[in-house]
Amino acid sequence: MGILSLIRHSNIVKLMCCISSESSKLLVYEYMENRSLDRWLHGKNNQHIISTSHSAHDDISLDWPKRLQIAVGAAQGLCYMHHDFVPPVIHRDIKSSNILLDSEFNPKLADFGLAKLLVNQGELTTMSNVAGSFGYMAPEYTYTTKINEKIDVYSFGVVLLELVTSREANNGDGNGQSSLSDWAWCHIQEDKPIAEALDPRVKESCNIEEMCGVFMVGIRCTEKQPLSRPSMEEVVQLLLRCSHFGKKFSIIRRNSIPKELEA
Repeated sequence: MGILSLIRHSNIVKLMCCISSESSKLLVYEYMENRSLDRWLHGKNNQHIISTSHSAHDDISLDWPKRLQIAVGAAQGLCYMHHDFVPPVIHRDIKSSNILLDSEFNPKLADFGLAKLLVNQGELTTMSNVAGSFGYMAPEYTYTTKINEKIDVYSFGVVLLELVTSREANNGDGNGQSSLSDWAWCHIQEDKPIAEALDPRVKESCNIEEMCGVFMVGIRCTEKQPLSRPSMEEVVQLLLRCSHFGKKFSIIRRNSIPKELEA
């Protein structure tokens, strides 16, 4: 509550007030008409979500322009937390269910229950316990008590992979792939066409280049080594330029930086 009362950004949910009693504590946020991103991506209630501009009988789907808008907006909100807010804030639980959508599908980061203030940007901070959601947690978070902003970058990379594939974060298809990030990396390392991994519901010829670009940003964000991941400032710029990425990508190893993303 203390962190949210200080943060002011168009891509971070507004805290309206706190209601406290002997039996409960409630945080009241601004109303977000289209609820959370995961409800749209994973078919949990897509047939029942009603936007203010649609009727109850419309078959509403989250098209690619909206998904790219959500990716950029959420990245900008997280970038503000890491680079523009003093002291920097680690969210620690970035996931599609914590990205809320207003009537125009503008994204806002929510649920700051695990958020942690850093002393200085980029410096490690010590955590007393591991917290987060399976499929989104950075590998280093499970074996070290010292973390920084790069755990949020990893989690956001998983969200990007969700946006382009519509797979759930803990969906790895077995075969040693326990998560979406493992599956995506295996897909790249086996030199399979990226287009085969994209959500067929929104994959159109005019979108494939952008979707492949966002997929590769997600790959870079989910590098195993924290130092190999980009900052959120870099992620925002990569997403804004993703439409200029080429359609063909070379094979990359788990800890390498794709040539297509070095520029």
